[in-house]
Amino acid sequence: VLPEKMDEEILVLYGSQTGSSEEAAIQISDGIPSKLSCDEKKITSRHMQLDDFIQREDCKWPRLVVIVSSSYGVGAAPMGCYIFRQFCDELIEQNRENSLKNIKFALLGLGDSSYTTFFDNPTTIDKAMILAGAKRVGTVGKADASGDQLAIIAKWIDDIWPLLKQVISEKPPCEDDLANAQSITQEICNSFAADFEDSDSSKNGQMSSFIYVAAAIVLCIIAIILKRK
Repeated sequence: VLPEKMDEEILVLYGSQTGSSEEAAIQISDGIPSKLSCDEKKITSRHMQLDDFIQREDCKWPRLVVIVSSSYGVGAAPMGCYIFRQFCDELIEQNRENSLKNIKFALLGLGDSSYTTFFDNPTTIDKAMILAGAKRVGTVGKADASGDQLAIIAKWIDDIWPLLKQVISEKPPCEDDLANAQSITQEICNSFAADFEDSDSSKNGQMSSFIYVAAAIVLCIIAIILKRK
């Protein structure tokens, strides 16, 4: 009797301001099943924003993740990476060594070297993950929009496949280590979650006020038109 085929999922997490990082993440995620599956194990993948990993996946770490992200503005996080960047900043500030023990990650960074801080966000993510005990697979991809960015992305992806396959072939970590990484990530993110909730509430309040004002203006215009008739 043949042994039952095992399944394993790899998450591809991204933060993207212009869509380039998202496109690269989708390309990687779509390629994972055919590139990494074998007779003994079926490999699946999903792609999502880094912040969705925190909020919707409840920080549930698999043993291997691929991270794709750019920077925005003066080295800040792009859309979909705000909370995860804060998490990384807290890992560094609190010196949380071994918080992500036995997690492995590959990192592809995008940016434009015409800006001096173009790689600050991927650099911070890399520093935080390594400090927390995670092990990087391969080199950090540095896809510069001032060069041939698409070619750099394509080469990094080609080079990372055998390294990811090697990780998948290794014995998986203890479930307790993954659960501990999840618990610590939740703890850190909960410590500053209120800041993001307050920010969201403020934005929603501003939007509601705008809608009310706009509706009032429209009603006034209609009333003036009807009066003239």
